[in-house]
This record gives sequence, structure tokens and C-alpha cells, in this order.
Amino acid sequence: MKFKGVESVKLALVVGRAEVEGWDGDCVEVSYNLHGDDVRVETEVEDGTLLIAEKPRRKFFNRLGKGNWAEIRVRVPKGTIVNVNNVNGTVEGRDARFKEIKTVSGKVDLRNCEVRQMKCVNGHIRATLPVAGSLNASTVNGALEITIEDIEGEVNVSSVNGNVVLRLTEFCDARIEVKKANGDIELVGVDPENPVIGTGEFPIRVKTVNGYVRVELI
Repeated sequence: MKFKGVESVKLALVVGRAEVEGWDGDCVEVSYNLHGDDVRVETEVEDGTLLIAEKPRRKFFNRLGKGNWAEIRVRVPKGTIVNVNNVNGTVEGRDARFKEIKTVSGKVDLRNCEVRQMKCVNGHIRATLPVAGSLNASTVNGALEITIEDIEGEVNVSSVNGNVVLRLTEFCDARIEVKKANGDIELVGVDPENPVIGTGEFPIRVKTVNGYVRVELI
């Protein structure tokens, strides 16, 4: 399926697997495979936004419809904004621009992407970002692994009972500010007395409660 004139995409995943890839085409392209008889994928365009939703049928004693799931592939023109809501599923993003990603007990893996906000509860988010700016990332009982190659705005990272690994290159002109309550923050390759990389132009604020945060210069 091809959709033209789409300004943004909203993807809702329950137990399936989705791949989101930026490409040089002029339309959004959606394809999928269904596994099981009690699952479907719905698409709808509303005010310039393409809604893509996995709909496994909920059964008694199987509230999430496990055993019925969809593989969804979405190709979007580079620059098109994508929002993801993931529950128990797996999302992979490549060369795409995300505004917000939420995962609950699921997995998200981003490579060479842009993202503004990430929220994780009991799940796992791994992201490699060529450039980060105005990024907010938070986890509760989950794990965040973020690699930032360059920075152009403030970054806020918070953890409650979860683990965060934040990797930065020497091209990140950042000033690291940390707050902790019953948690641990470890700085590797960064002077804890003067946690500045390069010019220190942009703040990276890290906060943890009962969690573990590791900030590493790579």
C-alpha cells in the first residue's frame, strides 16, 4: 500500500514486529504479513497523519492475543515525522525521524535516527543517534542504551529503578549535570570534578532514583 501527501505517521504495535525505514521515495509505503487468524492491520489517513495499528484479537486467558501477530514494514520519506506506541512488540528504526516513542515491556532499536522523546516501562530501548538535540529519555524498570555522535541541544535522561547507558563521542560539546537519590551514576572517560566534553555548550542532565546510570566517552 502506498500513501501520498502524508505529513506524519502513527504506529501502534501490540505483540508484533515493525520496521520503520526512511527512504528517498515521495510516499509512505506499508506492507505486512499476518501470523495467525485472529490479527489484522488497520490503516487510515486522518488530517495528513497515517495511522497504522496492529489489532490482535484478545481472547480469554490471552489478553494480549499472543500467537496472533503481524510483521509490519513501513518506509517513509526522510523527514516525515513518526510516532510509535509499542506494547510487548519489537520496533526497529533506520534512517528515520521520530518525534515520540513509547514502549511497555517491548523492545525498540534505532540506528542512524533522529528522535525527540523516548519513554520506556519494563522494556528496552537502544538508540544510535548521529545528532541529538532537545532529547528527553526516561525509563521506569527498563533499560535505555543511547549513543550520541554529536549534539545540538539539551539532553535530559531520567531513570527510576532502571539502567541507563549513555555513550558520547568527543564531538559532543556537552556539560554533564547529575542528580541521584539512592542510585549510582558512573562517569567513564569524563572528569567527575569537571564533567565537560569539548566546549560544554549543551547541557546533558542525568537523574536517577534507585537506578544505575553510566555516562561514557567513546
